[in-house]
Amino acid sequence: MATIDRYYFHVCTDGARRRGVDVDHLLRAAGIAPAQLHDPAWRGDVDAMARLVRSIWRALGDEYMGYTAHAMPLGAFAFACEVALAGPSVADGLRRAIRFYNLASQDIHTVAHDSHDRLAIAVRFAEPQRDPTHYFSEFWLIIWHRLACWLAGETVPMLEARFDYPRPDGYFEEFKYLFPCPRVFDADERAIAMDAHALRAPVRRSRDELAEMLRDAPLAMMSIPASDRTLSRKVRLMLAQDPALGADGVAQALTLHPDTLRRRLRSEGSSLTTIRENVRRDAATRALAGTGRSVEAIAAALGYAEPRSFTRAFHAWTGMSPSRYRARHGVGQGVELSA
Repeated sequence: MATIDRYYFHVCTDGARRRGVDVDHLLRAAGIAPAQLHDPAWRGDVDAMARLVRSIWRALGDEYMGYTAHAMPLGAFAFACEVALAGPSVADGLRRAIRFYNLASQDIHTVAHDSHDRLAIAVRFAEPQRDPTHYFSEFWLIIWHRLACWLAGETVPMLEARFDYPRPDGYFEEFKYLFPCPRVFDADERAIAMDAHALRAPVRRSRDELAEMLRDAPLAMMSIPASDRTLSRKVRLMLAQDPALGADGVAQALTLHPDTLRRRLRSEGSSLTTIRENVRRDAATRALAGTGRSVEAIAAALGYAEPRSFTRAFHAWTGMSPSRYRARHGVGQGVELSA
């Protein structure tokens, strides 16, 4: 399962913290030890994040998680999805859900701008100072993309993302996976643009599928859709099986010229190097914490010519050496090296 940097586990609780809620209690309720958020090398999985968001929803009675002046009642997301399900197309479903949210609250104004090749969704907060880290506005944009993917039954390409603040260098390594497309900072709006052709497709979900999705909400909205057909996803799956696979090997397996591979990944806001590093990081942390394999063996399995190169890379990812990471996190049993 994909992992998420501790940064997001910390900032997603800020709204609840400002409301006076015991955040440590919320973390424990989600199965997260509060001390883990202070460990520079710790990463949690997507399921843990979904549990934490649900804990915040319940504690505050607010699906806006304390980032707005007024609460969005529990059940709003479920109702918005029901409204969207009735749309004749994915784009129309999104517009219906947007209309519901704009009628329900003036704290967040969401707008859909349509053109011949793209549909842009822009958001504006009435009181942006309540979200100083931009966590919830980013989360809100991602939810609209994920909802589009779920309604379509496939991954809808994200064509561009625009933000009216500087590039977030402190967490950009995570940020670029959330917005896998060309990104513009210091822009005049916060918005994402999606492929209009994909959004013109009919809604491909049933009420039974909606009920199943809502039982685990917001997990489905925070995960890469299972039907993700992007090239980046295909490359990630290949490298998860063989992290040492080179560019020529990846291109050959996909029957693409290496230049075409690089160009198409770049159009999705990604690169082979970025995907490989992400796969290696997740695999390395799992192997060190969950197996007794030597650092040398792990380095070799990940495609490093020598352990020193792996150690340097691991320190860049986590701020500590592999041996120190293992000492801190302990060694479990039966966990295989995979991504």
